[in-house]
Amino acid sequence: MKKGIIVSEKYWQFDYGRNHPVRTIRIKLAFELMKEMKVISQDEIYEPELASPEDLLVFHTKEYLEALRREKPDPAFNLGNEENPAIPGIFELCLLTAGGTLKATDLALNGGIFFNLGGGMHHAKKDKAYGFCYVNDIIVAIERARKKVEKVLYLDFDAHHCDAVQEMYYETDRVLVVSIHQEGIFPNTGKVDELGSGKGYGYNINIPLPRYAEDEDVLFVFEKLIIPVIKRFEPEIIFIQAGIDAHKDDPLSSLYLTTGIYEKMGELLSEFNGIPMVITGGGGYDIINVARIWTIFWASITGQTIEDWLPQWFMRISIMEGYEGPGIRDIPSWSGSKNSIKRDIKEKVDFLKRNLPF
Repeated sequence: MKKGIIVSEKYWQFDYGRNHPVRTIRIKLAFELMKEMKVISQDEIYEPELASPEDLLVFHTKEYLEALRREKPDPAFNLGNEENPAIPGIFELCLLTAGGTLKATDLALNGGIFFNLGGGMHHAKKDKAYGFCYVNDIIVAIERARKKVEKVLYLDFDAHHCDAVQEMYYETDRVLVVSIHQEGIFPNTGKVDELGSGKGYGYNINIPLPRYAEDEDVLFVFEKLIIPVIKRFEPEIIFIQAGIDAHKDDPLSSLYLTTGIYEKMGELLSEFNGIPMVITGGGGYDIINVARIWTIFWASITGQTIEDWLPQWFMRISIMEGYEGPGIRDIPSWSGSKNSIKRDIKEKVDFLKRNLPF
């Protein structure tokens, strides 16, 4: 199986500002930890290339891209506020991250699994920035893939719902959108009954999780719903947005997941490694957890094993950030009992089973 990481030093040289939740150093920590844990080799590292403005016009409007290029506050395009600061260099970063996901897509279409650490901007709208996202690299890349394949699966397990991706593909049966996220938080979309419309009815699947949902709740959803759906849909390429802000220590969500479920999701999804696969980053606002979980998930989905330790250089940073280790994994929280699955989650899974066309 061909595999690789798409990454650039420019990803972490950009600064959103001292008080912004996005700390780009998380990408450097994840990349260095992956190398240290030997889950990537030097010949599996790829530099992204800048996307062209024309690449972005498959989704974004010309007027919005021109405003973004100016890098000046513009309320009409939601630029220049605390959420989406208009900082010098943001346009080049957008071109680079979108180019990284396009590169991952081109490589995957020739066979294999590729992870753009800087991608995953699933909130960006066609005519404005939204939710820390300026350019929707995911939609841009899916549109490129659709030139070569008929059936695309998009899976998103970020704590925040993939609103812009859902909007884009709500009326098609050629892109199956599956999102598992926390209910009742930004962007307040992704209700269980948002199933798509027209030809797309049943091809938009949302599993909103209640506060404090745990590993076993998510495992139940994967085993009873998501894995069977993937098998029946038979996608020709799979896109995964691997936001990890559903972890129990993330400051922007109220779920209670540990590293255990991310490792298990990787194991379950590795069954589909014969299908081209593109992974992007996404949410995650505790930089130590981002590095740990992306390393664990990448190892798991690519069929690699890692020992439960952390290098000394990483531990020094971890302790300053409040994580004392010493292992890369959290203390396991599995009870092993199906009786612990929340009733709300069981009811949503049953509802979806009754209403999906497959």
